[in-house]
Amino acid sequence: MNAAWRFAATVSALAVTVSCGAVYPEIAPPVKAPPSGREIAPPPSGLLYIALASAEIPSTTPDGRHWDSLGGALPDPFAQVFVNDREILRTPIQSNTLAPTWPDQKRANYRVPPNARVRVEVWDSNPINNHPICLKTLHDIQELAGATPVDVECSGGGHVRLRVEPAHPRWGVGFYYELRTSGAAITRVLAESPAARSGLRVGDELIEVQGKAVGTMEQGEIQSLVNANAQIGVALLVRGTGGDERRISIKEGVIYPVVDEGVSIE
Repeated sequence: MNAAWRFAATVSALAVTVSCGAVYPEIAPPVKAPPSGREIAPPPSGLLYIALASAEIPSTTPDGRHWDSLGGALPDPFAQVFVNDREILRTPIQSNTLAPTWPDQKRANYRVPPNARVRVEVWDSNPINNHPICLKTLHDIQELAGATPVDVECSGGGHVRLRVEPAHPRWGVGFYYELRTSGAAITRVLAESPAARSGLRVGDELIEVQGKAVGTMEQGEIQSLVNANAQIGVALLVRGTGGDERRISIKEGVIYPVVDEGVSIE
């Protein structure tokens, strides 16, 4: 057994000892910012970058009460964004402020179908019942996408600034793989990536990388070959789950990751 598979077997044996189930290390080729000055293809239709830029909240509720009856007079706001009544974004709570920016929120690309109903909500967090600060429905949000934040006016006063922009790009090959005791297999393929466009699929077994049999490789050799050849094209021989073998060449390019794919945007 060569070094790569000895390493995978050791990891597997440890996992079995602890939990009686095999766990293999997943390896991710680099995902980075697009090269400076490179012209890249625009994002697919229906994919937008959405984030909360800021909000300005009136000093009192519409009926003149303090927002927070416990711990201070200012609200503890958090924001949500819904697409067709499905929540896609929720910020952390930012305590005791009339001007939240939610710096720790997740910033990501989201799928927003044309003509979708997009609802923006801001709430004052309360241990018993959250209190609404702003509830607003937007239409034709695709037409609002641009460099300038969208101002959402709240019926009770104040407003929310929403960043709605064309999806933000990243750069790479867009697939993940794991070493196993007898080889290597594709575990994830980013939907809007060179790997997906090449036809690579989750479950494909890696047979060759750059013409070299995976079963003869030393520890770290697959990773070195993939990373070293990403700019010119990584040549793969893969075997599908149905037994079909295919030769694929994947060259790094633009990736538009969506929120649930685990790729950092900013």
